[in-house]
Amino acid sequence: MKRVDSVIALVYSLSKAEKKHLALQMLRDNETKDYLIIYDIINKNKTKNSQSVKEAFHELRPSASFEVAIQYLYEKLLDTLLIIRRKKDVHYDLLNSLCKARMLYERSLYEECFEMLSDTIQQAIKYEANEILILATKQELEYLLRLNFPDINEKELYHKHFLQNDALKKIRKTIEQASLHNLLKFRLMHKGAIRIAKQKQDMNDLMVNELYITASSDVEGNFELTRNHKLFQANYLMGVGDYKTALNSYKDLNLLFEQNPRFWSNPPIYYLYVIEGVLDSLRSVDKYDEMSFFLDKLGQLSEHAPLDFKANVVCLQYQYTLFPYLDKGDFLASAELMNQYKATLYDKENWLNPIRKSELLLYTSLRYIGNQDFKAAKRYISNAMIDHNIKYLPLMRTIRLVRLIVYYETKDFEWVQHESRSIQRNLSSSKEQTFRTEHIVV
Repeated sequence: MKRVDSVIALVYSLSKAEKKHLALQMLRDNETKDYLIIYDIINKNKTKNSQSVKEAFHELRPSASFEVAIQYLYEKLLDTLLIIRRKKDVHYDLLNSLCKARMLYERSLYEECFEMLSDTIQQAIKYEANEILILATKQELEYLLRLNFPDINEKELYHKHFLQNDALKKIRKTIEQASLHNLLKFRLMHKGAIRIAKQKQDMNDLMVNELYITASSDVEGNFELTRNHKLFQANYLMGVGDYKTALNSYKDLNLLFEQNPRFWSNPPIYYLYVIEGVLDSLRSVDKYDEMSFFLDKLGQLSEHAPLDFKANVVCLQYQYTLFPYLDKGDFLASAELMNQYKATLYDKENWLNPIRKSELLLYTSLRYIGNQDFKAAKRYISNAMIDHNIKYLPLMRTIRLVRLIVYYETKDFEWVQHESRSIQRNLSSSKEQTFRTEHIVV
């Protein structure tokens, strides 16, 4: 049923514009197609249970293959979403151009092929898409070799190899820098803030190596390296407790994005991830007063965005406005804030992506738990696990613990025993770091 769950998640993640585009694509097919029947079952009947989708399909098409139809619908959804992403994300367009150039070469349209490759190379340089630049130059040089290097001199050939080698060097620097950043984040997540001399020495070693990579690279002329450098600095400073300097690094990082809008996607989802990471870091060290600057940036980000993206940004604003009240136990203020966001968020929760919606339901149920309204909390937390991909996030474990608390308070002890055993099995088989609370409740 895993593929069914993925299809359900994809259908529920579609915006109105995406559904409209998909409907136009489907008009070309016969409305009795098996995959269209499954799509209607999920979309029109709001069915989220994979087993009920399969049963409803077999009632309508008893002799048809559900597995074949669901796989076709899955591929159709991905193909449609990929088409929509064109002209919105430069990486999609550049990779698509490489495929077109290959097709042109195979059909002996050499002039058009090299024109497309040349344009792709220029665009890859402009947007610092070094991985695509390597693929494009490799493809171009391969075709030139097969055609005995037409209309090219040795200097031009040398320049093409230079572009390729330069891109490889930049990728190597980026990978080395990213590996240090990953190690830093891993240690901070699993070992916490620095407490002993050995931890400080390990962190300092990472900082020295990262500074060496930065000093030996043309950071000022490379967006990705500069972004990673500022992220590393900010996380390191957070880890050593220098919050004021870390905040300045985060603001520099935000300025870097504002000065380079050509590196944003449409909508600017990666910029949103950066701001969310900054807010999460500030919350982790109780620097709530410093959040306002980045909350304002979220507001600016959503001004001219599509409605579905705007809804997710509003949800993020709400969460990080809510956290100071939740973390301090001020549930009265939390209730007032919830009322303020009723029209702009709660009435539009169907616009949210599944993960963001699960977060909203979780934090809302926590607010009701704080006010001892366990009946309302149960209503929200019961619907929080709306997507199977949540299992990859710590969010799922938090939802399960909160749900366990709510069912205990509402005297549903049979379900409490069942869920406790399930959590216990996960703890015994999991290789991940576990919460102390999980061991206490089970």
